[in-house]
Amino acid sequence: MSQTTQLLPREFAARAVARVLLVDDEPHVLAVGKAVLEAHGFEAVAVPNGEEALELVRLGMEAGQRFTTAILDLTMPGGASGFEVLEWLRSCDPRLPVIACSGYFQEDVKELCQAIGFVDVLHKPFNLESLCLAVRRAMVQEPESFADTAIQPVECES
Repeated sequence: MSQTTQLLPREFAARAVARVLLVDDEPHVLAVGKAVLEAHGFEAVAVPNGEEALELVRLGMEAGQRFTTAILDLTMPGGASGFEVLEWLRSCDPRLPVIACSGYFQEDVKELCQAIGFVDVLHKPFNLESLCLAVRRAMVQEPESFADTAIQPVECES
């Protein structure tokens, strides 16, 4: 079995369906990301902006079907920035691990992103392995700031 096919161990996949929210304004990034994630056993939902992402997170919380993690593009022209969307998502589901994704990173940006609440940073263009590994890392993290947060629907603000 190749390293790529081992990205989602069977025992992990058997426990629950992992719901991943992919937010990006580039249609090809959404299509490829969704296809890759689904090929590796994730349930992937792709949306082109933060407003739709927030609505899906809110609806998922209300229905008891939260997202396991989210991947969020930082620069989405014509709408809210990834930093604004992170705040919205945190107001709706404080325990949702969110991965920052962008093609415009500088050396010190990873530390900055993690300091403001992103659990990981994914550089574009990403490959199959880096995408799936970032999602797996995010899913197993239980940041200290999330440990005492109850999982329940809250009033989502945008």
